[in-house]
Amino acid sequence: MILITAFVLVILTGHSTSEYLQTLECPYENRNISTTRQRVWCKRDAHDENCCTGLSFQSSVTVLEGGKVDVEDDGKRFKVSVRELPQGDGVYWCGFMTEDKVIVKLAEDYFTETPFNFIWSILRWILFLLLLLLTISIHIYSNRKAVIKTT
Repeated sequence: MILITAFVLVILTGHSTSEYLQTLECPYENRNISTTRQRVWCKRDAHDENCCTGLSFQSSVTVLEGGKVDVEDDGKRFKVSVRELPQGDGVYWCGFMTEDKVIVKLAEDYFTETPFNFIWSILRWILFLLLLLLTISIHIYSNRKAVIKTT
């Protein structure tokens, strides 16, 4: 029984992940914008609110920044979901790039890295070890109690 409990604890801890998923919806349905235009995901410049640094990509792209950013498009809007901010905290834009290389901003929001991910990545292993020690302690206590009763 103790092995089954320990195995379940290992499996649950190993597959438990904490993601602070942040999303930004970028509606373009009523803007008469061609869906073939480059989409833009960028961080607003801290010194110049009219500039940003980031990426432009085709509508067929669904993953950016090595899997840290996902993009979904339903024909009316595209949604950017961020697991980890490559450029750190700040205001992020989504939009389209015109032929003149001007960004048509569709939406913006403040995105932040949360310390919760870091805290949980450590705390879950501490909890795992405590649960494992508790399980072993209960097993040892039960066996000692059974031995004492038989003598």
